[in-house]
Amino acid sequence: MGKIGLAVVSPAPLITPGYIVNFAKKCEAMGVDSMWTIDRIAYDNLEPLTVLAAAAGATQRIRLGTSVLLGNLRHPTHLAKIVATLDLISNGRITLGLGFGSRESDYKAVEIPFDKRGSRAVEQVNLLKRLWTEENVTHIGKFFNVENLTIGPQPIQKPIPIWTGGSAEVALKRAGTWADGYICGSSAIPEFPQTWEKVAGYARAAGRNPDDIEKAGLTFMAVDEDHGRAVKTIENYMTRYYGKVRGEVASTSLVGSPSAIAERIDSFLSRGLDTLIVGLADPDPSQLDLFGDRILPKLR
Repeated sequence: MGKIGLAVVSPAPLITPGYIVNFAKKCEAMGVDSMWTIDRIAYDNLEPLTVLAAAAGATQRIRLGTSVLLGNLRHPTHLAKIVATLDLISNGRITLGLGFGSRESDYKAVEIPFDKRGSRAVEQVNLLKRLWTEENVTHIGKFFNVENLTIGPQPIQKPIPIWTGGSAEVALKRAGTWADGYICGSSAIPEFPQTWEKVAGYARAAGRNPDDIEKAGLTFMAVDEDHGRAVKTIENYMTRYYGKVRGEVASTSLVGSPSAIAERIDSFLSRGLDTLIVGLADPDPSQLDLFGDRILPKLR
């Protein structure tokens, strides 16, 4: 079986102060492989790197990641220090998933240009890697400049894995060219083999082995014996987060009874995914219990 991760996607008004620590502890206790967070600025989600810091202190084994962080809304020097600190306090359990963002409001909120955000992100990745591994770094770039800079702490992992997402051709090329993992969106999971062939082609063209790139997908879940109500739960989440329903929910998400969801997870993993990241669209803590008690055992 592939690896399973669970993602905190609920907006802050719908969760309680103890939700994150309890979520992290339950993820580890039930035996999933990883816990993930999402990122926005102009939205009422929790700040993702702070969430992962809390999760790092509450767990010992599971990997902790962002799916995905809008990294270029932060200066790379500051981001390098934060992520290296997270890697240290978690004893090398951080996966940095990076995205470029599709909403100009997030960029406007922190006074960073929305234009050329992909090029900015690529330059950021190169600088992050240098700041994690080198001393006296000098970088004169199009977007960032540092001179004779050494920062700490040194991360435990060498290197910290950097994943990326996106469906545009340029995003697939970036994944194949330099990413350690590729995260496919929920609407594209049913056709993942075709998407992966493009990523793999770009990897081979760059002299890389595609087998070295982790294949992941992000989807959303609502456990409910009433299938229609489960679909509506995810549609409500998508409308709140994306502003509209994206894709055909019944075929691209995990909805319905525990048995139906277990079958859908097996189907998704059979498309070649190494890791399936499941966002809990319903913030009710019972959803996590249902996953651990009635879905996960069926997958094993």
